Amino acid sequence: MNDRNPPLRMPYRILLIAAAVVPVVLSTAAGSVLVNAEEGFPDDAWEWGKLFLGAALLVFAACALTFLGWMARVLLRRPENEDELRFLELLNRVGTAFRKPTRVIATLVALMVLAPIAWLVPSDGLEPGELLIMSARDESGAANARRILVQQWNQAHPDNKVKFIDVGTEPDQQHTRMVSDARKGGAHEADVYVLDVVYMTEFIANGYIRALDESRRSPEGKSDDFLDNVLSTCQDMSGNREGLWALPFNTDAGLLYRSSGAREPASWQDYFPRSANAAHLVGSESLTVTALEAIWAHDGEVVNHDGGLVLTPDRSAVDFDQNAREALRDLADSYRGKDPEDSVDAEAAALDAFRGGKAGVMRNWPVAYDKLAATAGGPPSLKVTQLPHESVLGGQNLAVSAWTDKPRAAQALIEFLTSPSSELILFEVGGFAPTREYAYMYATRPYRDELRAAVKRARLRPVTPHYTEFSATFREGVLYAISNKGRYPADFPRKLASVVATGSHDN
Repeated sequence: MNDRNPPLRMPYRILLIAAAVVPVVLSTAAGSVLVNAEEGFPDDAWEWGKLFLGAALLVFAACALTFLGWMARVLLRRPENEDELRFLELLNRVGTAFRKPTRVIATLVALMVLAPIAWLVPSDGLEPGELLIMSARDESGAANARRILVQQWNQAHPDNKVKFIDVGTEPDQQHTRMVSDARKGGAHEADVYVLDVVYMTEFIANGYIRALDESRRSPEGKSDDFLDNVLSTCQDMSGNREGLWALPFNTDAGLLYRSSGAREPASWQDYFPRSANAAHLVGSESLTVTALEAIWAHDGEVVNHDGGLVLTPDRSAVDFDQNAREALRDLADSYRGKDPEDSVDAEAAALDAFRGGKAGVMRNWPVAYDKLAATAGGPPSLKVTQLPHESVLGGQNLAVSAWTDKPRAAQALIEFLTSPSSELILFEVGGFAPTREYAYMYATRPYRDELRAAVKRARLRPVTPHYTEFSATFREGVLYAISNKGRYPADFPRKLASVVATGSHDN
């Protein structure tokens, strides 16, 4: 028997021991990673599958260690019993078999069949499948800055390609469509929502979105250089739920645009009555923004810097102080003789009036700059500065749906879309106000410093799960005041307090 299969030489024996150690080490490492990959109890079949695979690899490694020790003893000394002799005989037969090419080919085929097991543990840890983003229409126009980023993501992640679900441009319409999708019993189409900052509290409180998994945050996606007040909109500002519930996609603050021949205004009263904005009275969210900025410009409060309503001592009504009432009177004077217009986009109407030379000054958002730059004359004759008062803080955040079956892939997507380089692209290509210091530092837009300062001093609208109800009630009172020389209905302050507290008011 030994003549047909001569004993293995010592170098080959040592090589066999080393080769046997490799799968033991790999099984131990892979098993440890899989078992410890998820924090807490597994919550889906994918996580259970990885847990069981990791446990099986650890059991294999433990059993293999016992065999490995015995194998090393046999190979490094003379066999002392029949079992050890039979083991050496087996190794000799294996060595002889592998001298035949057909046996080698058969072994390689077997390895190829087993290789797909690695698919169970994707290298990036993301669940495969298409990702759907529910979003308002991209306001960067032909530049389509957001879709440029999505194309980059799709090229790098062919198993997680992204598509948009367009919900229009009107804020109330966007809100209705997203709530319909996100609520219990909804369609649950979206994996990611592009949420206006005023809707964050509602979506958190109602369980429509999930908190980000901090253990999976990539170094590039960390929040080190997000502007503080912008990042705060991604937290639970009206409750006690910890963590981040979104990442800021783009922020927003009002800017003052004026032609080169128009004087620089020093106050709200110095520009608004003669601005393009006063040409159109529209009962939409833009009126809420206009009225709040007018009140703050007159040193009134109504809404404090933390986004809370300023209430009377008994907390039954909103406290409209003298400055706030004066602001409503001045607002009424600016809109004197005008009736509310239906189905008009106030910002777009102001832009058309300013572009057409009907007014030399305009309050608008940062995305208006590129639309103006495309007209005759362009940027050289255009001056862009901060407003002479605090602006409303706008913007949109990216949040992961509570119902998605791909939470890791969705989180990886929003981290990519809000990374420093992505924020720079959004600003440079699309004109979106960036959320990170990095983008302001390296951008080439001439008004970047003015915009950063405007965003940093911008103020929150009311932080409440009932924001849409607040805004509608607030606009009703403001429209009444505009038609009545600044005087609002007697029950207006009480209605506002009630709607923020409960989501409704008594008639």
